[in-house]
Amino acid sequence: MRVRYLGAPDEPPNPVDGRYHFIPGREYAVLELHMGSDGSSSLRIEHSPKDLAGLYSGKHFEQVSDIIPSQWSVELHRRGGLSMGPKEWIAGDFWERMMERDPEAEAAYEVTRDAILAEEPAA
Repeated sequence: MRVRYLGAPDEPPNPVDGRYHFIPGREYAVLELHMGSDGSSSLRIEHSPKDLAGLYSGKHFEQVSDIIPSQWSVELHRRGGLSMGPKEWIAGDFWERMMERDPEAEAAYEVTRDAILAEEPAA
């Protein structure tokens, strides 16, 4: 799945939400998708291979591809909403281990990320 960053003309870039990393009009691969029970969406996007992939509000992006990576699975949340992404990433403590720079988690991330990107190369 790919999205295009639309920018946020009514909102200045905010270092807290990370939007200053994105270039309006540029496409990005979505590595993970979360939908809240309120209808909000969060997209996990890697803006730089040197930085941890972050979660960003979907309201500033438009979908440009509907290809769902074969590595994704779906998890329905008890209180509503759902997550779609690699099973290992959306369950358990995977992202906590990534923030701690766990070598095993980082290696698993790289393999899965590369597989997702190979299924739908950049435009």
